[in-house]
Amino acid sequence: MSDSYELVPLAHLYPGMVLADALLDAHGNVLLAEGVTLGEATIASLARHGVAAAPIARAVPVSAPAPEAIQARLDHLFRRNDRDDHADWATGLLRRYVEDYRLRREVTP
Repeated sequence: MSDSYELVPLAHLYPGMVLADALLDAHGNVLLAEGVTLGEATIASLARHGVAAAPIARAVPVSAPAPEAIQARLDHLFRRNDRDDHADWATGLLRRYVEDYRLRREVTP
């Protein structure tokens, strides 16, 4: 078994799962192609074809970008706004809210 998929028994399949590899029957015929999203009817038909398990793609965890990358992106987005310009308070406030959201900071009222 690879890290990119796991063999899931037929009883544990549910709609929305994605096949990581082509699903073959006992004779080697392709029943479903790689990348197919399973539906209720498809899962029900697998039992009729004698399929006991299916190779299901594992969800790839998405890592959060580094705080430096977030700051660099915000610097680009707010490049026309000087951080020290208190006359443009609305843009500064918007930047702070976006920064707090992207950095997942706890906001206190």
